Amino acid sequence: MHTGITDLFQGVVVIKGLPGAGKTLLTARAASELGDVAWFTFYETAERLAKYLASAGLKPPRYVFDLVSVRDKSQVDFIVEKVLSLRPDVVVVDGISALTADGERELIHAVFYHGISREMPVILIKEGVEISPADYVADTIIEVEHRIEKGISIRNIKVLKARGRPIRYASLPYIITEEGPIVIEPREESREPPSERLATGLPGFDEALGGGLLRGSLVAVVGPPDGLASKLAAVAAINMAGRGYKVLYHHHKVVPAFLKFAEALGLDWAQGVEWVYHPAAEHHDISWYWRSAVRINREGFDIHFADQYEHIIAAVGADFFAEALGIYYSALERPAVTVALFNSYDAWSEAERAVAPLFDYILIFRGDRVEVHAPDLATPLELKWAVDRSRKTVAFGP
Repeated sequence: MHTGITDLFQGVVVIKGLPGAGKTLLTARAASELGDVAWFTFYETAERLAKYLASAGLKPPRYVFDLVSVRDKSQVDFIVEKVLSLRPDVVVVDGISALTADGERELIHAVFYHGISREMPVILIKEGVEISPADYVADTIIEVEHRIEKGISIRNIKVLKARGRPIRYASLPYIITEEGPIVIEPREESREPPSERLATGLPGFDEALGGGLLRGSLVAVVGPPDGLASKLAAVAAINMAGRGYKVLYHHHKVVPAFLKFAEALGLDWAQGVEWVYHPAAEHHDISWYWRSAVRINREGFDIHFADQYEHIIAAVGADFFAEALGIYYSALERPAVTVALFNSYDAWSEAERAVAPLFDYILIFRGDRVEVHAPDLATPLELKWAVDRSRKTVAFGP
């Protein structure tokens, strides 16, 4: 789950939230990491539950029992009997409210708290977020929050209670991907990038920054609406690929106009760089940022250019971008440099209030000059830039 959240799954655990929040998927993922699961449900047959979990990349529980079909004995007695005979590693009851219409606290306390949970964790899934007797009995309470903002689905989990254990994080991002549900913890190590540098190959630029960009750093490049930031980034990407770096470049047009700029300099943009067309509209899915980090980890990219964030800011706003960037960086496991490009001063002004502290470098191009903010510079550095056609690149200087 990319998190230590499963450490909280001890004793009696209540997972609650509104319909569609992702309670079942979270429970299935956590329970599967604990071993063999006995799953008792009021809502799904074993077949339907298996199909639902498979659609989210999860294996079905080993044992699934539909409590609605239990007729010849009480449902509680049925659960106890099955648990005693199967001895699973974890028990899940999906629909505790339906099971305990009356005497909820006494039932949970006697059967689950003092009984089954002494041998194995018991996870109770509850519809709604209101306080009920189950909350008082539970050792751990996790609320799954789901909201829709500007057509974007955003989920978080809140750890409301963890009896006898410190709660490290009150709220964590929760995304649902093709590979299953993921709860993302912030990275524990310092945000200070490592000392090793990645040279861009742009004359004068690397020298001004002490040898290049610090590996693992986040870079914002801001320019006017004519696409200058994208044009210069394309030249840098091609230069860096030529130096042997593995380069990923996400862009939002089938045939980006900025590649014409590289061609005019005599650069072969088709060699070396991994160009990926990705429509800006798809960036509404917050899991895209997690998937990008996973791809960088898996394929070993050294630098990642993500272009035209002015469109993203216009569509989803700065707060969403900040949350997405946090998810991306938390999932990134290699010291790759990430460059976010803004071809709009207005878009950067809106984003700056929420994300500027997250960036290690900020480069703002105005006319023939660039203002450089760097982590090892006490004050911003101002450089001139110019196209150097003889060397097929862009050169920088005082």
